[in-house]
Amino acid sequence: MTDLLRMDFINSLPQPLMIRRWGRESFDWPVETICPETGLMRIDVCGMLDRLHIDDVAQFKDGDGNIYDVEVFYSDYEE
Repeated sequence: MTDLLRMDFINSLPQPLMIRRWGRESFDWPVETICPETGLMRIDVCGMLDRLHIDDVAQFKDGDGNIYDVEVFYSDYEE
C-alpha cells in the first residue's frame, strides 16, 4: 500500500497543527497523529483523544498561522 499523504510536507509544518472541521468557523483542535497510509487522525479534544479521517477536515492551520486546504496534504497533489 502506498502512502495516501505527504508526510514529509506535513512534518515540515510548524507545530501545533490545528484543524477546522466542515461546518465550523474556528480552528478548534490540535492534531495528535496522522496515519500516512489511511488518512486516519487522532485529535486532542479537551485532553481526550478522538479519531477522525482527514476527509472530515475542511482546513489545517500550522503554528505560524498559515492555512492549508486538505488537498495539498495528499500524495497525488500537483502544485
